[in-house]
Amino acid sequence: MEIMIRKEGKAQERKWQIESALSTLQRAEEIKNDTSLMRDVKKAAGMEAKRLQTLANGGGVMSSARKAPVKKVITKKK
Repeated sequence: MEIMIRKEGKAQERKWQIESALSTLQRAEEIKNDTSLMRDVKKAAGMEAKRLQTLANGGGVMSSARKAPVKKVITKKK
């Protein structure tokens, strides 16, 4: 009985993997056809590539490709 459960579990896992892969491929096609989204994805990929190149060249590690916003302090003249 235990062997059959394992085989059924493996079969169920494989079925889930196939369904998941199919869903992923369908979503990838939707993304590729969305020109606005793809433009932004390419921009983000370029920023990530620059960050990784900086790291590969011995640069510092940043948690994000974006710079942290700078706080501006306005003081009144007396």
